[in-house]
Amino acid sequence: MDDYRFEEEQYKTYENDTLNDTKPKKRRTGIRVAAIILACVLTFSGIGYGVYRVTAAAARVQQTALQRGGAEEARDTAVSTSSVASQEKSHLTTADRSGSDDSSVLLTRNGIDETDTDAETVVLDVSEVVENVMPCVVAITDNLEVTSSTTYNPYSYYFGGSRSGTETKESVASGSGVIIAENDDQLLIVTNNHVVDNEGNYRYYNVSSTGLTVQFVDGETAEAVVKGTDSDEDLAVILVKLSDLSQETKDAIRVAVCGDSDEMKVGSGVIAIGNAMGYGQSVTTGIISAKDRAVTIDGITRYLMQTDAAINPGNSGGGLFNAKGELIGINSAKSVDTSVEGMGFAIPISTASEVIEELMNYEAVDEEDQGYLGINGETVPDSYVENYGYPKGVSVTRIAEGSPAEEAGLQIYDIITGVNGKDVESMNELKKRVNAYPAGTTITVTLSRPEGRGFKEMEIDVTLVRYDELTGAVVTPESDTEPADEGRDKSEENPDEWVPDEDSDIDSFFDWLFSRLK
Repeated sequence: MDDYRFEEEQYKTYENDTLNDTKPKKRRTGIRVAAIILACVLTFSGIGYGVYRVTAAAARVQQTALQRGGAEEARDTAVSTSSVASQEKSHLTTADRSGSDDSSVLLTRNGIDETDTDAETVVLDVSEVVENVMPCVVAITDNLEVTSSTTYNPYSYYFGGSRSGTETKESVASGSGVIIAENDDQLLIVTNNHVVDNEGNYRYYNVSSTGLTVQFVDGETAEAVVKGTDSDEDLAVILVKLSDLSQETKDAIRVAVCGDSDEMKVGSGVIAIGNAMGYGQSVTTGIISAKDRAVTIDGITRYLMQTDAAINPGNSGGGLFNAKGELIGINSAKSVDTSVEGMGFAIPISTASEVIEELMNYEAVDEEDQGYLGINGETVPDSYVENYGYPKGVSVTRIAEGSPAEEAGLQIYDIITGVNGKDVESMNELKKRVNAYPAGTTITVTLSRPEGRGFKEMEIDVTLVRYDELTGAVVTPESDTEPADEGRDKSEENPDEWVPDEDSDIDSFFDWLFSRLK
């Protein structure tokens, strides 16, 4: 008590001393005041920075919502931002307490660095995007007839049965497409060429198409026809007449909005929609795994976008969309191997747009005005390409007298590999390419001519004529592979020429041709 009273008296003495104008120094009290001020500054700075970050995040989310669904949705989204704001504020508080200057501490709940990441690039819930773009995707079915050229039953054969015969079965090929344009009377749909081009003559069977069917988002179906194809780019455009659609379907479908595939970055989120396995439209998500990936399919190299979004059989021709719902690719292929997973490929829309526009504007030539070469031919079997080094194409087996082919200098045994710079791999493809030009058009035919033990590649210009202008016609509008009743002399004048009979097949011709090259 005495000590306390002394200190109190001493304080009063200093306070009332009129002889000493100087007050005592209060060093410890000044340090405390400075520390308190500094703490307040740091605290309010941290809170201010946190409020700034929360406000910026809310503004970004609100702006995104405005773009997608209008002001009302933006207000709802802004309310939901409060939880995100509280989480971010807690992280900021943690950062302030730790005294760390490392911006990597500023993480959202999912561990995404908000300092560099735009919320739109993270695909978490794509239901809204899918709802908007699903109406522009269709399922395509190619109805096929498969006719076997040989039905061989060993048991029946050895007990008096026949080895030869034919049998026809129905089959289908499934794919997808994207509605790319609409005019006054047609709906134009882009897809892959291999989705609609399934016809061909094979060793033991023949495949022909009986028609294309398109199913829309509401389940309604309609017949479609091919408007134009490009096998080199694996693209095709088919059309459906608007008159074949109900008003309900017209209201349900929509035309896709094309984006810019060049702006896509590796890691950007994407959505793939297509008729997977023929079950109907399905959705998969992923990212862009790589750009300008060189992919070789059937000897043709294309530069595609690689994605880990699942691309399954039936997805071909479907759409690859970005997070905004813009079409940025046409799903084309997937890598199939037991050791491979998540490698799908799509044709970039920026490189495909020019081809698509050309196919959309393509005008089919009336049958009576179609151009003809005046030849018969056979598709070179794959076994001869792989085992003997034959070019992939169509081998000429007959040439009509006075035909454009004869006048231009084509010869029997020539293998036609291209028309006007576009590859030709089958007789059916050659017919389509040639008949796409009207009579009177001069086309450039690329061919490989047998020479010694190999082939010499060359180009020949041929001016096409109408079918009824062929004097020694060897082709018909229905098929370019029908046997010829007229044409080159088949016996005395050309004794070395291969002359087929009713029992001949494609293998007998190429066996004979191979013997001449030895």
